[in-house]
Amino acid sequence: MVSQFEYGGYAVVARAVPHAGGGFAGVLTIADAFGEPGGPTFETETGTAHSPEAALALAEAEAMRTIDAGEVN
Repeated sequence: MVSQFEYGGYAVVARAVPHAGGGFAGVLTIADAFGEPGGPTFETETGTAHSPEAALALAEAEAMRTIDAGEVN
């Protein structure tokens, strides 16, 4: 599952990625929404969940928290 949205001037891509041992990881990528070159400014795995929907929700929430905290360059 993938979710894409803009938040706080950044483009966010949140993904639910299956783990080999079961469950799903939330993975997020945050980039400048204004098209600046240079690739993603922030990428991280956000945690493990039992369903793809839950993993996606973890990644989306972490993206908003990260942007609000000013942790993105």
